[in-house]
Amino acid sequence: MRHYKLYLIMVTVKINTVVMEGKNTEDLLPLVELTKNQAISVRFIEEMPFNGEGSHYASLTWTHKKILAHIQTQFPNIRKLQDPQNSTANHYQVPGFLGNIGIIAAFSRTFCGSCNRIRVTAQGALKTCLYDEGVLNIKSLMRSGMNDDEIKRQLLVAFANRPKDGFEAEQRRKEHSVSESMSTIGG
Repeated sequence: MRHYKLYLIMVTVKINTVVMEGKNTEDLLPLVELTKNQAISVRFIEEMPFNGEGSHYASLTWTHKKILAHIQTQFPNIRKLQDPQNSTANHYQVPGFLGNIGIIAAFSRTFCGSCNRIRVTAQGALKTCLYDEGVLNIKSLMRSGMNDDEIKRQLLVAFANRPKDGFEAEQRRKEHSVSESMSTIGG
């Protein structure tokens, strides 16, 4: 007779939604309601200028503060949870609900000091921040025949020169306006 071990893997389902004026703000409270009986994480993301059209706005209507204030109109007892290290979201939970919500201040960039995320675009560019234009062309390094140790050294230099926040990353761009779409930067 064979004996099998059963392993239970806990997977937290995350539902991300970009909060956009005139498009989906009426869905915020129903999305919070989803966390009542489901152990899921609903995350609200401030809209960012990564729409592929180059439109960049000086201010944002639905900031992380406004998103939370709106949620508090129906759930005034919502409480702040301890955020995991390097989290890009501020986590909250309505007492008695199984799931939680997160609010990601992607446009306000309040989490930049603890962010440890990197991305590699489909074109092979390393991005140490969503707001930079790519700080290292990994594809070119690999195609040049560079050995693994040299590529590692180049990566470490790029990580060491990471901007302090998204505002600095944006200022370092040759063309300061962000015009690419999230799909081209690995979003």
